[in-house]
Amino acid sequence: MTDTAGFPFLVKGKIAAFHGDLYRARGAAGLWPCVELLPEPGRPAPEGLAPREAADGSVGYPVPPERLDAWYAVTWTFRWRGELFKCIAATPTTLKGEYLGSDEHFATEHLKREGIRYRRVFPRDEVTELEEHREDLLQPLHALVRRLAEVDHFHLKAYAVYRGRTYPAAAEADASGLIALTTGDDRPEGLVADPRDPGAGHFLAAPEQLDAWYRIHWTFRWRGGPFDAVGTVDGRIKGVYTGGSWGFADNMMLTKETGPDGVHSQYTAALNLDSVTDLEQHRTDLLANQ
Repeated sequence: MTDTAGFPFLVKGKIAAFHGDLYRARGAAGLWPCVELLPEPGRPAPEGLAPREAADGSVGYPVPPERLDAWYAVTWTFRWRGELFKCIAATPTTLKGEYLGSDEHFATEHLKREGIRYRRVFPRDEVTELEEHREDLLQPLHALVRRLAEVDHFHLKAYAVYRGRTYPAAAEADASGLIALTTGDDRPEGLVADPRDPGAGHFLAAPEQLDAWYRIHWTFRWRGGPFDAVGTVDGRIKGVYTGGSWGFADNMMLTKETGPDGVHSQYTAALNLDSVTDLEQHRTDLLANQ
């Protein structure tokens, strides 16, 4: 039996280990992939972290995942009369459990039905095999960060190839027909610095000077509906619905937003990456129209 003496997170929750100390934790909304530590009242603030007040008035301490020792979700189970329960509430003397077994006769005889679940409050001295279960959240977070970085978080991007080297580029030519390339510390011969910002590592190229110029974007499907990916929100892929069914948008409770033109509406969804299908990258040749 797991020793729970003095352990404050009995029922369920997310816990992060930082500098060897344990804290309740949550994803830091708007600061993904940071994790927000939530010290209990009266406990010292985590060393070296700045506080941030959430919309509900709670104060957390955001920390990048690479600085955490661990981050995991906790649940507890126990047995009563040999049957397995998930702990859903606790007091110093009782545990409330949700039945995980399949014995309908046992459930109807000993438990109370709440919705589609069978539950009951038990004295602690009657339960056995009280056990903590941990689901690692840190390694999956690191893996997701790497996946999103590899595709630059699904943002629409344009690139130009000049003398065999590829640079980020503008997706449209300027009024004079030139294309802006972002070269960083590289100073490509044969190109002129952008006079609008000559020190920013931007150079201008005519279309005929380029080996290639193209745009990258991603599409996917979710619950059968087609979407154009437009980035990520808190680690979830965001897409604009490109189908023509208002019923789909309504039934799937898509978010109505004003489109890029500031006039027309579009429907969007932010989804877990593993919930989408047919995720595909597309390359559009921009030189073909020059």
